[in-house]
Amino acid sequence: MANDLVPTDGAGALAKSIEAAAGYAKNSKAPNTLKAYRSDWRHFSIWCAAVRCKPLPAHPGQVAAYLGALASADMRTNTIQRRIAAIRHFHRAAGHENPCEHPGIADTLAGIRRSLGSAPRKKTALTAELLSRALRKLPDTLRGKRDRALLLIGFAGALRRSELVDLKVNDLAAHPKGIILTLRRSKTDQVGAGTVKAIPHGHRLKAVAALEDWLRISQICDGPIFRGVIGKRVLDGALCEHQVAKIVKNALRAIGLDAREFSGHSLRSGFITSAANSGADLTTIAKHAGHARVDTTLGYVQVNDAFRDHAGRKFL
Repeated sequence: MANDLVPTDGAGALAKSIEAAAGYAKNSKAPNTLKAYRSDWRHFSIWCAAVRCKPLPAHPGQVAAYLGALASADMRTNTIQRRIAAIRHFHRAAGHENPCEHPGIADTLAGIRRSLGSAPRKKTALTAELLSRALRKLPDTLRGKRDRALLLIGFAGALRRSELVDLKVNDLAAHPKGIILTLRRSKTDQVGAGTVKAIPHGHRLKAVAALEDWLRISQICDGPIFRGVIGKRVLDGALCEHQVAKIVKNALRAIGLDAREFSGHSLRSGFITSAANSGADLTTIAKHAGHARVDTTLGYVQVNDAFRDHAGRKFL
């Protein structure tokens, strides 16, 4: 068995094996992560050119100065942390020593956190009540039916934008109580083991009925579920994540809200917030959202009523 791994045609087989290994190594990071890293690396490279130093390999003191410049520009700490990850990634890829491992970088980042704080600036959750209002404003058109189905499935499944646009017809399975979604890959399942989510028929928002209506009128039988629409024509390709965010913003703008306060992620945080406000168990919510820890789920919950379940409500 071991002999099966020995190259039989020398250099040619070795070259192919190296090429295959390089391909697998490249796939170790999600496409969105690599896209973000490239954007962050361009920013670092531009800064280095401005201060007349080379980005690769970078000196730890140079990286610390860059972090200081970012903090002085009031950049969020989680974005600064991602910039560090990008610098680390490109140094390792080029075979250089990682300057971010220097203790001075950790000290600089710790100081930035103490000065600026590390709490993320969250977008507003698109709760069930807001979603219900927004749905009433959607037109009864092909595009309107698509948007209705997308908003409701994204909300009911507590889905990420990437999971929504990746959904295909063969990822759906009918069930007497609703449908079962199979997510082939997600942020927390980069190896593609697959996870399933149950979407009930419901008696208020009725996400399953909206999805069935969209598939019927669009005549989509296979491939991507959520696609572009031009007039009365449905395009072949799937929507991108940016288009999901645009659909969410347009829906909220239609009911007079500030669209800048919402994003595609507002669907996911909206379900979690609505479920918590309705009294659902946090463990159950975490399971549906795909969170390994309840603490993560709790971080999504946006309390709309600061007096709800107040600790002193029985004696104050």
